[in-house]
Amino acid sequence: MRIGFDARWYNDSGVGSYIAGLLPALARAGCDLVVYVDPAKPVPGLDKLAAKVIMVGSGRYSPFASIEFRHQAEQDKLDIFHSPFYVAPRLECPVIVTIHDLIPFFFSIYPWPKQQIVKAGYRAAACRAAHIIADSQHTSNDIQKVLAVSPGRITTVHLAAAKETFNSCVAAEEIKRLQERPGVRQPYFVIASTRNWRTKNLEGALKALAIVREKSGMEFQTVIYGPPQGIDALRTRDSYQGLKIYRAGYLAGEELAALFRHGHGFVMPSLYEGFGLPLVEAMSCGCPVITSNRGSLPEVASDGAQCFDPYDADAMASAMLALLRNPDELEQRKKAALRRATDFSWDKTAFDTISVYHHVVES
Repeated sequence: MRIGFDARWYNDSGVGSYIAGLLPALARAGCDLVVYVDPAKPVPGLDKLAAKVIMVGSGRYSPFASIEFRHQAEQDKLDIFHSPFYVAPRLECPVIVTIHDLIPFFFSIYPWPKQQIVKAGYRAAACRAAHIIADSQHTSNDIQKVLAVSPGRITTVHLAAAKETFNSCVAAEEIKRLQERPGVRQPYFVIASTRNWRTKNLEGALKALAIVREKSGMEFQTVIYGPPQGIDALRTRDSYQGLKIYRAGYLAGEELAALFRHGHGFVMPSLYEGFGLPLVEAMSCGCPVITSNRGSLPEVASDGAQCFDPYDADAMASAMLALLRNPDELEQRKKAALRRATDFSWDKTAFDTISVYHHVVES
């Protein structure tokens, strides 16, 4: 069975992490892969995989992509074409589409015209896909309700963290290198700032941390990583200066993993997630996680993290206070995070994805 995989969507987003994690696992599982790549955004490590790599000229949203891929699919004798994003070409062979979330249907994240175009794109993909892979059962349920797709056309396949990067193994002099960053001192809590900040509830995390500061009087830091858009969008950000905020900016995976390994907790009170990969990355490093009970997060967290109403800053603050005040509680939450993290691996993701390929070809 020959699989065509559209890796043009590789970037520094969650979709990029999906592509970078899944492709090597598919290759390890023995898939006959043809990987289509944007020459301007090559996927790292492709040259080390047992896969045929083809550079394509059509842009990701180009109306000519279907023409080019129709030719490529015939030339490469594809049995299946897998698009890791909702924008997929029209082909003669079956097309599998991965839908990571339905955020545009629940939140206004684009100007109105673009929002409608994006929603139309999701609907089109749902109609013509031979099968849909959803990151979580929650996303699968959303696809059924919003896009009117029957459950038999959807399979839930969880994502995973890159275990070679996100793990509990402390490298030599890791703490020293961490402390050499200006302003980073233990104890600290980690939160994320993202480009798609409207669903991340960054202010909810900061409110909870402000309560911790007020009730405990303890010294701790707040380390915010990621693009600046989230923190810059907060109109009240100046009121949180007492939290000793350190803006780490974009971090390579190794740097983020070190941050997780030595933090007192990762706070992720999102209003919606299709999966929540940072949660698994933090748990894989043994970092206690305080997260939201919305979207897919309770499904992914299970008993490895504490889940709260994202607007209940007092409850989140109480959980963080316990981590600061009680070393036994901290150790217990670290162990719970590591236990839950073992349930996710890219090899398992690949196995489940290959099962979808076989199901579609044999149907």
